[in-house]
Amino acid sequence: MPRPRFEKLSAEKQTRILEAAAKEFAVHGYEAASLNRILEQAEISKGAAYYYFDDKADLYTTTLHHYLEALWAELPFDIDRFSADHFWSEVTALYQYLFTRYHERPWALGITKAGGPLPAISLLEGPLADLRDSAEGLMAQILKRGRDLGLIRDDLPDDLLQLLVMGVDDAQDRWFYAHRDEMSDADIAAAAHRRTDTLRRLLAPATV
Repeated sequence: MPRPRFEKLSAEKQTRILEAAAKEFAVHGYEAASLNRILEQAEISKGAAYYYFDDKADLYTTTLHHYLEALWAELPFDIDRFSADHFWSEVTALYQYLFTRYHERPWALGITKAGGPLPAISLLEGPLADLRDSAEGLMAQILKRGRDLGLIRDDLPDDLLQLLVMGVDDAQDRWFYAHRDEMSDADIAAAAHRRTDTLRRLLAPATV
């Protein structure tokens, strides 16, 4: 994560650096991303950059955390709204929120697919681990509520169900990012409904 000097920068300058980094990683992927291009867009020198970050990997991790944290902080989620009558419509609303945010700032989605190096320790402790735990906890709540309501299959282990949902999410996120420039508001709504329908079919209880 960033050095203390970065935290002392103005919010405007921090945003400029992280947005420049996110756009570069999103477009080119981690390996092909150019630190020089990021610094040029952020209007800082290479020497100054090393006052703020240890290296390119540190910049990537910091940027990823920044956008994931902002996304989850604003997520409209209330498990009590997931009733038998509204369960799947609430799932759709969550995806529509995410897709709308991604459409407004596609680099926030693109950086999550950029394939940067995440040290194993970052997934076990620290800010990224906390975000991962929050995401997994939210998903676990939704799946449990769906099972309790009889809307989600109960013949698979919880961890396998989560992996299945994550796989669907990842595939459709990548598709959404690839088609982001041609998306209208109606297309975003349709994408949210399509993702929910896919999960609904995948997770439906078996019928005898």
